[in-house]
Amino acid sequence: MATSGKYVPGSVESRFVAGKLDFETALGEIVGDRIGRDDLAQILHVIAERAALSPVAAPLSGHDAQILADAGFVGDRVASSSAAVSRDLQMRELMRTALSVSEAAERLGVTPGRVRQRITAHTLWAFRSGRNQLLPAVQFTEEGTVPHLERIAPLLPRDLHPLALQSLLTLPRAELPVDGEPTSIVGWLAAGAGAPEDIAAVEAVIAAALWESA
Repeated sequence: MATSGKYVPGSVESRFVAGKLDFETALGEIVGDRIGRDDLAQILHVIAERAALSPVAAPLSGHDAQILADAGFVGDRVASSSAAVSRDLQMRELMRTALSVSEAAERLGVTPGRVRQRITAHTLWAFRSGRNQLLPAVQFTEEGTVPHLERIAPLLPRDLHPLALQSLLTLPRAELPVDGEPTSIVGWLAAGAGAPEDIAAVEAVIAAALWESA
């Protein structure tokens, strides 16, 4: 069993293990948002689905477990469940901060119909949540969209999971330096990269990332 000594004193993990925080409060502190029982029920549902697809198997030897871990396979059910919870929380945050079609239209100063046209033309990125279309906030600034986004948005494959697309746009890339530091695609564009060679660099990053994930 984990003890509070394994974690940084005063951290959420340490206070939770010591019994100073309940799980809902601890999870809320980590994600920076209030977590209710309905939210926890959804997370438990995700874990239950994964458990149903991954029946309990005989434990691996330490040697075999290390080989699988080195190869990128996670056999620890706690780690696997933690990964599922993390993905679920990330998706909740992506949806919470995304703009509706009407909100995007107001931000851009256009009609909702024009926003839908841009979604169809793949110059804006949207994904479906039920019957609604949501536009992730990462592609917007306070005044409109990230500069030159319409030039690279058509390259983003729409069959990728929204979290994968979010990572593609927001993870720092060594190939896109700003002041000598790796920068994300949106950061690169926001910093003023708009020359043909700049856009070509973004296109190369997208192509490489998609090749690596294939």
